[in-house]
Amino acid sequence: RWYCEMCQKQCRDENGFKCHQTSESHLRQMRIFQENPQSVMEKYSKEFEEYFVETLHRHHNTKRVHSNLVYKEYIADKHHVHMNSTMWATLTEFVQYLGKKGVCVVDETEKGWYMSWIDRDPAAVARQAAADKKKSDDLDDEQRRQKEVQRRIKAAGGLPEGD
Repeated sequence: RWYCEMCQKQCRDENGFKCHQTSESHLRQMRIFQENPQSVMEKYSKEFEEYFVETLHRHHNTKRVHSNLVYKEYIADKHHVHMNSTMWATLTEFVQYLGKKGVCVVDETEKGWYMSWIDRDPAAVARQAAADKKKSDDLDDEQRRQKEVQRRIKAAGGLPEGD
């Protein structure tokens, strides 16, 4: 709670945080921030996005998962970038951003926001295409069998009654 992102310093309580804010090193970091706040914010936002998506990919791959679970896994890392230092005010806003950017498939339910990572690796895309083709071929085989059974039933004059 009492963490200064610019200095990457965790303070024990409110008093410690107030003391830190008056320190020379903190004031120096704040002058740097004042010179170019947009670039600092973009840097933290980029880092946050990169590591959050990496956490999603490594822990859940393409499975659909609640966004808050991924966030809890992300913040479990002691050295994570805090969301309050990014351009996103809420996790919901960030998840919607990932959906618009095409990084994840996101959907809202009564239980909250769910997300699943989109694997754009060429090998994974090829594997998925091969699996889809096999499924389609299997369906075609099943349809051919059904048609053959129907043809034989017609050729035999239908099913005998009473069976």
